[in-house]
Amino acid sequence: MSSIDQVPKSLLPKLDDFRTKLPALQGSVDYCPKAWFLGPKAENTELFMTLITKAINGHLQSRMNFHKEDSPIFEDSYKKDPVYIKASKDMAHKVEQVINFLKHSLPYSSFRYQGHMTSDVTIASVVGTMATVLYNPNNVTVQASPVTTFIEMAVSNDLARMVGWEFPETMPKFSNRHDKKAFEDENIIPCFHLTCGGTVSNIEGFWASYWTKFIPLALKAAIAKEADLAAAKDVTVKIANGTVKKLSEVTSWEGCNIKTDDNVKLPYDVAELCNIDPQKVTFLLKKYHPSVIGNRKFFTDNNLKDPLMFASGAAHYSIPKAAALLGLGSGALISVQVDAHARIDMVDLKKRLEDCAANQIPVIHCVAVNGTTEESAVDDFDGMVLLRNEMSKKGLSYNLVADCAWGGYFSSIIKDDYEIENPKNDILYPTRTTQPPQSYSNDLNEADSELFASKYFAKQLKALKHFDTITIDPHKAGYVHYESASIGYRNKRFRDILVYTATYIGGSSVPSVGIYGIQGSKAGSTAVSVYLSHSIMRTSKSGYGMVLKRCLLSTRLFYLRLLWLCSGSDQFKVVGVPIEPSQATLDGLKSRLYDASGVMKSVDTICQDDQLVKDLAEVGPDQNIVCFGINFKDANGNWNNDYNKYVDLNNKVYERFDFIKEVGMTEFDLIFSNTAFNDQYGQVFQKDLSKRFGLTTNIPAFGTNTYQLPVLRSTVMDVFTNETTTGSFFDVSMPLFKSEVAKIVTTFVNSTKAAKPSH
Repeated sequence: MSSIDQVPKSLLPKLDDFRTKLPALQGSVDYCPKAWFLGPKAENTELFMTLITKAINGHLQSRMNFHKEDSPIFEDSYKKDPVYIKASKDMAHKVEQVINFLKHSLPYSSFRYQGHMTSDVTIASVVGTMATVLYNPNNVTVQASPVTTFIEMAVSNDLARMVGWEFPETMPKFSNRHDKKAFEDENIIPCFHLTCGGTVSNIEGFWASYWTKFIPLALKAAIAKEADLAAAKDVTVKIANGTVKKLSEVTSWEGCNIKTDDNVKLPYDVAELCNIDPQKVTFLLKKYHPSVIGNRKFFTDNNLKDPLMFASGAAHYSIPKAAALLGLGSGALISVQVDAHARIDMVDLKKRLEDCAANQIPVIHCVAVNGTTEESAVDDFDGMVLLRNEMSKKGLSYNLVADCAWGGYFSSIIKDDYEIENPKNDILYPTRTTQPPQSYSNDLNEADSELFASKYFAKQLKALKHFDTITIDPHKAGYVHYESASIGYRNKRFRDILVYTATYIGGSSVPSVGIYGIQGSKAGSTAVSVYLSHSIMRTSKSGYGMVLKRCLLSTRLFYLRLLWLCSGSDQFKVVGVPIEPSQATLDGLKSRLYDASGVMKSVDTICQDDQLVKDLAEVGPDQNIVCFGINFKDANGNWNNDYNKYVDLNNKVYERFDFIKEVGMTEFDLIFSNTAFNDQYGQVFQKDLSKRFGLTTNIPAFGTNTYQLPVLRSTVMDVFTNETTTGSFFDVSMPLFKSEVAKIVTTFVNSTKAAKPSH
């Protein structure tokens, strides 16, 4: 049966409505952020209010027009009822209290906020939520979301294309499951679905990776014991090194080292041999799978050592949380040290994997991070793909998991604009796309967004398509409000074993985005918010690529301005966590960025020089979070080398720029976040950072868990930062930052000088 044949007949009109009234996500308009964002001063109030009013009125009209013959429940005089008057006044008063209290929220839309990875959101995403939330659709099942399920499917295809996963050239309609299997054996089909947050997405990625890992061994036991599977007794598999063997003859070690695509294809092979539905095969194999019998019994029955997973020491806290929730313990997640760039140390990773191969320790997966939440560092995705190929030859197979919760949308800067050949059928029959010709010129609006990424970063984005699972948060670099996240599978069969469902929800034979994840119920309004945001700002170079290339450029300029903030006569200096380029490189960039009068050139002028854009892309962090610390000269004019004094000063600087009102301040003038680097990062990063910060005394010993080097953390997300009506906002924030830090340093040095030495 084809996908469209699986849609309940009652829902076909809704599908037809979607395909005719909401075409597939493709195409774009001219870049126009002034139409897309409300603005730090609510400059776009008129458009915003018009659209919000339309959204609410649309819902109100739908209520009034639904079966007009039905009687209302409110009497004509209900507004005169004293109880009603009292209740409505009570609600109005409490709403006003909440509204006034919310005014104390963080001013994410302001240029003065440069803290966490959040910023102004698109008008479209807010309107999408407001237009949908009163309908309250539940995307757990198409029965409860006959409209928003199809919208989420459109968003899912859009995300898959953004990261480089390709659909088949054609998606035929199948008359039977045998033809469908043959097609999907030859054509890997990707998929995404939305979740409520990056942590949930990462946990699901771990869950899926773990459970697919042991499908072959569970199926081996099922074939031996289940009469319905007896016909598959001679089914063969290809183990990691390429050798083909009967599944019944593979060892436990070989059975847990079969490549991902072969793992998830195996139940379909067995179903074909036994002439039964693949869902039944999955149901039967689960009886012998850790998902049913538990970890201890499964590993004991198969005489396997406890499996491991690997991620960098800079990975998000949800990563060890995911390992713990699997029941394997967070200790099963091995923290690999990072290099001086805060990226996973590939030498350390390779050594650990070789040890696993030599000692027959199963490896479930390795995690690569596309944008660490502390430093926006990007792991070596390309290197991890090559390393997996190398380890396969040694008999070790594992999945590759990409945590792109923060950095996923940066794939748009290398994604060419595209056209869908048959947009009306794209939801159920997504196919490859065509790229119209592109012409670029030397102007900020026209410059190819790929120029703004470092060569290293662009290379990793292109390798992303080889990963098995990818998590992406629209509520971060997608400029959609919370809670909006997603997880994708390079091979949609990967999620089969995750299915838990109920009769009222429907099984996997019905098109759904709700039966595979952790959540169960989930808001259909999220899908609409992402859909509308994507529809006006495409997930390719002409849309999000245009916004994020500006963020990358602004990040480089912010980073360089920090390094150039002080001169030799100042009592302090800014040291960046990203490794600084040579002095010659810095001097060269400075001469090209500033005009003869000492004023930094406009971004439009900068972008007229392609080579300058490329050179800027090679400095600073991988993405758009900048971490930096402050060191100072003591009363004798010598640079501080004491770890403890550095820590004390930087904590005081953070207190000044935290979201806490200082005495005498009438408003928050500049807001940063902070973080601290600990032993989890490893000695390579720790020693390099201490050295570059000039710290040599009182440094805690490595491994004692007392090393906590604080730094300020700034996320550069506002597309308008360098394009205000009066120029770059950095011209305002940098002098303010320098002046305030100078006061803190002077007070700190004087207090240190006056303090009596302790004995």
